[in-house]
Amino acid sequence: MRCAALAWMCPCLDVADSVAPQVLEPLVNARSAASRSTISSDIPSVNSVEQNVYCMRHGHRQDEEDEVWHLTAARPWDPPLSAKGRQQAREAAAQFKSKNIDYVLTSPFVRCLQTSAEIVDELGLEQGRWLVLWPMAELCDPRLLLAGRDDLRSALGKRSIREWMWNGMTFDQALSELLAPELAHSGVRIRPEMWNEVAPLYPEKIEQALRRYERQIRSVCKDFAGRNVIVVTHGEALRAAVNMYDSRAAVYEVKHTGHVPMHRERGTNGAWEPWSLCCTSGQTGVYWSYAT
Repeated sequence: MRCAALAWMCPCLDVADSVAPQVLEPLVNARSAASRSTISSDIPSVNSVEQNVYCMRHGHRQDEEDEVWHLTAARPWDPPLSAKGRQQAREAAAQFKSKNIDYVLTSPFVRCLQTSAEIVDELGLEQGRWLVLWPMAELCDPRLLLAGRDDLRSALGKRSIREWMWNGMTFDQALSELLAPELAHSGVRIRPEMWNEVAPLYPEKIEQALRRYERQIRSVCKDFAGRNVIVVTHGEALRAAVNMYDSRAAVYEVKHTGHVPMHRERGTNGAWEPWSLCCTSGQTGVYWSYAT
């Protein structure tokens, strides 16, 4: 069973409507991010007295609802949200309405793009505030991404995931073709922009992915200094986030749209104090225990 394979490789994880053409138009007709983006590697800092970063897992996946979905899917490595997942994303978005979020960052996998789209739409963020980070992508283990599809595992070999993630398309091309119908469910009126194009290794081991997640989370905390940020990603990334601040914690479950809140404040000398983990086990949909 596919879900059994997911649970074995990622032990912390819990186990199409019509779209109006006018809703698709902003995604299809928008100019490419490369030609109109003002984003640089440096996000302007602000003189805030505190900062919050929330690492969130995506919503319920289509292949969790239909366990044979991947057997006939054209892109089985990238399942979209189920109807339940879209509802979870909308509910999660409402919870962050009062959090003064400045940016929403996301893994390039479609379930994360869809989850983040609901948040971006609910918060009414402007163009340039919805950014895509390859380093927050799913664990790139072929046993996970291509479970039950030995035909594709053989065909793809050890090629970089960027070569086949969107059937040879660039991210901008995929937004206008492959991904537009899925994102249009949210009604979002802006377009996500690629911010970090460094794709994970493929194939990748879980230990490599955990180190990757930690590096990128630390980078986000630094690069977005003074900004409140949501990072929509995958369950193992939340495990990495918890272990950054509590190495003894053994994360055993991450609910859909569960999140890990991190917080820091400026000291009296104007310098940032250390980051702290602002939740206990189970408080925000992430559960861990300690060895006895």
